[in-house]
Amino acid sequence: MSDREQEEPETPPTPSAPAPRSEAPADPLEVVEPENPIPAVAMAGLPALLREAASRAGWSELTHVQALAIPYVLAGRDMMIQSRTGSGKTGAFVLPILEKINPNLAQCQALVLVPTRELAQQVALESERLAQGSGVRTLCIYGGTGYGPQLAALREGAHLVVGTPGRILDHLLRGTLKLHDVKILIFDEADRMLSMGFYPDMREVAKYLPRRRSGFMFSATYPLSVQRLAGQFLTNPGTLSLSHGAIYVAETEHVYYEVSAMEKDRALVRIIEIENPESAIIFCNTKMRVNYVATVLKRFGYDADQLTADLAQPVRDKVMERVRRHTLRFLVATDIAGRGIDINALSHVINYEIPEEHESYIHRTGRTGRAGASGEAISLVDYAERSDFTRITKRFEIDMEKRPLPSDEDVQAIVGERLTAMLEARLRTRDRLQVERMQRFVPMARALGESEDGLALLAMILDDHYQELMHAKPAVPGEQALPAPVREREAPRSSLGSGSGEGGGAPRPRRRSGGSGRRS
Repeated sequence: MSDREQEEPETPPTPSAPAPRSEAPADPLEVVEPENPIPAVAMAGLPALLREAASRAGWSELTHVQALAIPYVLAGRDMMIQSRTGSGKTGAFVLPILEKINPNLAQCQALVLVPTRELAQQVALESERLAQGSGVRTLCIYGGTGYGPQLAALREGAHLVVGTPGRILDHLLRGTLKLHDVKILIFDEADRMLSMGFYPDMREVAKYLPRRRSGFMFSATYPLSVQRLAGQFLTNPGTLSLSHGAIYVAETEHVYYEVSAMEKDRALVRIIEIENPESAIIFCNTKMRVNYVATVLKRFGYDADQLTADLAQPVRDKVMERVRRHTLRFLVATDIAGRGIDINALSHVINYEIPEEHESYIHRTGRTGRAGASGEAISLVDYAERSDFTRITKRFEIDMEKRPLPSDEDVQAIVGERLTAMLEARLRTRDRLQVERMQRFVPMARALGESEDGLALLAMILDDHYQELMHAKPAVPGEQALPAPVREREAPRSSLGSGSGEGGGAPRPRRRSGGSGRRS
């Protein structure tokens, strides 16, 4: 058999086009509202305190998400709010929070959980801009930095605390942060929080929250895992979604990256590190390419294997057994070898190469986003593939989201955030004797950090820990790999904190088409 795999021709089933997704600003704004919606508000309709804050920040009018979401936050009505990055969602929750805070009470009254230190800094900066002159104090908390300034701000009495779940939990365990006066809880970029592996910390933080409080979740996407998360932390949450011609939860999100053919292997690794797929099939057009990609992933430390039509049957059976047991995270395959594979809860399909047969795109991407779950179809498109890719998207009316290729600096930042969170979580489990034993190595760690050779040794240790924690194969057959994004079935059905929604079910939303008349 040649490198281009052959088999008897068959009549493919008629592909069905995926639900369209559109990002074009020219499309009419489509709004999904909860039952008994609250009317939108204009700047003139805000309380005087909020108008003054908006004026100090230089706002002349509210964006769409602010006009629609602020009334729900002011009313204390728990909501899942979908809005794209850059739509003004930070102001949609920070501005009404100011109305709920009593500056004379030197306690944390609002908590905003975010996935990264960069986002924590952005939200805190926006909060300080809006709160200037109001007496409301904002504190930004995240890992990988000293505790001193954070402890001082907590002693002073920070009213609005913005931070990553891991470092928030550290302060709760130390007793330096109290949440008994919290009136409002915000999850910002909840989908990214799960991909960062913060679910266990979020669950622990919930134990410190009062039951009587309101909660809001802001996210660009609402896969099933995020909806279930909302059901655990929010009370009977409604849904408010702002999109351009798209339903509020798409079964499969279609995205692509433009990348040169020579850089695809490195681009794939960067994307995997940023996306942190729970499980994925990576499709190539030839068995030689499958072998190459699988080898690259294995050499980089990923749990990966390959499937081509010419594999010996015992080898193929072994791979398929791992697929069926969900103990293989990345399967690299050709179209022919991948036919008939059915993986439940497959989070990603990655097209390393654009298929030569257009129908194959539908067959490939149809393997994710099944049974009510959501998935992501990612394509790496080089210059020679652009025309074919364009024809595929037009033929099946697929609206693609183009994303910028992550840089090495982007990967370094996200990997650093994840490892810091995981190491801090491990440190929290140590008893007094283990912490005392650790002190033997503090002088050594300090000395290693002061030389190039020492830095290389520290980097090696951190890399080994990251590979162990993120990419190790399951130790027991049938055990799930650790700690890819929390599986939806792992999330307990019982409520946490004030949440009472079993399984994350939200009231059925009501759809309203057309713009709201406000400029974003």
